[in-house]
Amino acid sequence: MKRSQNPDWYKLTKLLKKEGLINTGLTIPYIFGAYELLGNPFEDIIDLLEEILKNRIDKYPVIQKCTAIHQHVVAVEERNQYHKSYLKDVKLLNAKNEIGLIISSNTNLGQTSELIYKNLNRLYKKPIDDKTYSWHHKKQEWRPFNKEEVRLIMSIK
Repeated sequence: MKRSQNPDWYKLTKLLKKEGLINTGLTIPYIFGAYELLGNPFEDIIDLLEEILKNRIDKYPVIQKCTAIHQHVVAVEERNQYHKSYLKDVKLLNAKNEIGLIISSNTNLGQTSELIYKNLNRLYKKPIDDKTYSWHHKKQEWRPFNKEEVRLIMSIK
């Protein structure tokens, strides 16, 4: 069987959805921490977003505000179903001048890549620096990965 060339964040998203652990997508700190565990740490949030931009997948990566957990998540939308009039969404282009990442209008992160990076950094630098990568919705706080999260992350290697 041919091994998938999808990026780790996408493999993890698919796995956690299959397991019923997430409905929408992964938070920025979660992806950041997962890559650290997998031995491919990011320098900063810009580095993470550049990773998303450079690795084309069969869907559109979208940063949106998840209404269930009230945090920004990287989700995916089917390319053939993304026909809505998302005039206010920001579309970041990859090196091939294709849509590489969509920033949903429900985020209020800004209309330029610089503002988006700045606002994501403002929102998520502290949990990343504190290594509290996992959002605990009921307690409304960031916490370190638990053993099960570590096991699931490591299973995509």
